[in-house]
Amino acid sequence: MEAQEVCEGLFPAVSEALESSRIVYICVLNEGRGIMFANAREAVVRFRTYNNGRVYRPARGRFAPRSRVEDQLAPSRAVMNLGRQQPTADEFLRAIIREMRIRFYKRKTVSTYRNALRGFLSWFGAGPHLATREDVRCYLELMVDGGAGASWVGITLSAIRTSFDKMCGQNITLGLETPRRPKRLPVVLSPQEILRLLEAAPSHRDKLLLGLMYACGLRVSEVVRLRWTDLDFDRRVIRVWQGKGSRDRQVMLPISFEPVLKGLATNSKANEYLFPGARAGRYLSPQTARRAMARAMAIAVIRKAASPHSLRHSFAVHLVERGTDIQYVQQLLGHAKLETTRIYTRVAIGAQAAPHSPLDVLTKAAELSEAGAARPVGKMRITIASRPGCKGKVPTMEVQLLILTEGRPVWLKGIVVREPRAGWLTLDVPPLEAWDEPLRWVSPAERERIESPQFYRLLERQITSRYLCTKVARN
Repeated sequence: MEAQEVCEGLFPAVSEALESSRIVYICVLNEGRGIMFANAREAVVRFRTYNNGRVYRPARGRFAPRSRVEDQLAPSRAVMNLGRQQPTADEFLRAIIREMRIRFYKRKTVSTYRNALRGFLSWFGAGPHLATREDVRCYLELMVDGGAGASWVGITLSAIRTSFDKMCGQNITLGLETPRRPKRLPVVLSPQEILRLLEAAPSHRDKLLLGLMYACGLRVSEVVRLRWTDLDFDRRVIRVWQGKGSRDRQVMLPISFEPVLKGLATNSKANEYLFPGARAGRYLSPQTARRAMARAMAIAVIRKAASPHSLRHSFAVHLVERGTDIQYVQQLLGHAKLETTRIYTRVAIGAQAAPHSPLDVLTKAAELSEAGAARPVGKMRITIASRPGCKGKVPTMEVQLLILTEGRPVWLKGIVVREPRAGWLTLDVPPLEAWDEPLRWVSPAERERIESPQFYRLLERQITSRYLCTKVARN
């Protein structure tokens, strides 16, 4: 075979044939690398050829050779190259937190991962670049021996995997699986317990807070962030912005709360929170919502281990029991996977279809009654007087409590009693946080009794009796 024919078939190459007396030298530039053959036969042997002796040409189109796929993060693209750098624990932690913020991790996720990483690095005691897979195993074993739950162990492993492996290109969590969490059924309240819970909520704010969580299936972190501009009264929907998983969704606006919400919306700005916090411009703390739930549970004497999230579980189960399509329930709850919603079918009993909120079925759009509870608190005096500036048709009176503690008078104000119709009284008690300032002067034992459910029952009986006596005396 001629040297020229061999050279023309080589690819990719720029061939040059130099022929001396008896030896043919071929220089092939293959992707920048030089290959020298002594003769044409050697070149043909080194390259695969067609039947006619020509060298294979590279495939094109979908069969063209692809560049090598990187199966791990290149050190040049890592947040910190732990193979060369030797950062301290604080430097490493700051770099990881900065990267998580750049990647728009949720603030709660950043805080949780920071605490988990700080615990691991504090236990390790050396530079992060020295951590190995065995160190991670030892730390996780220590957590399990110390009584940590599967959830917190899994969060810690995820924090280490995200920071070391995903962001720094290490493999110290390779082969470590996330612990299996126990699969427990959700705690569900019955319809009768829901009504008792809402009746036992001592203030309008608590009734509205707990009622919306059940009526719309909202998480506690979603309901406290609701603004008045999120309520669409014409379409009867509530828009939930950036819920769990950074997803938006719409839920039904219950007819039961529509008159109350419309009345409150007229005196509020569109961008204000439905449940404002103690500080201006802040929403109500989720911890305060949990305390309101616990207080209403104690007053209603519900002994289940329920939390605010149990209202969301109850919303889903009651819809499923009444025959609502499971995919529609998934949309209302904002679940990414249908398997997450199917857990409610395991506790649902089953009934007719429910095209609207289950709260409307329970209350039949009637006004929720107000209820209280009480327990004696040492020396206390109740004063009832007409509310100044109140000229409406509904009789309204203001109640003040005077507590004598160690000779110091402590006034608890803000209680309002109304008589929407003859013989029907409603008692509106302000949230316990509104009394934080005066309650500083009472003893711990007295404050504990004031926060107890028995106190509100006593308050209801005494104020009702005093109000009726005052009304009879005036007539």
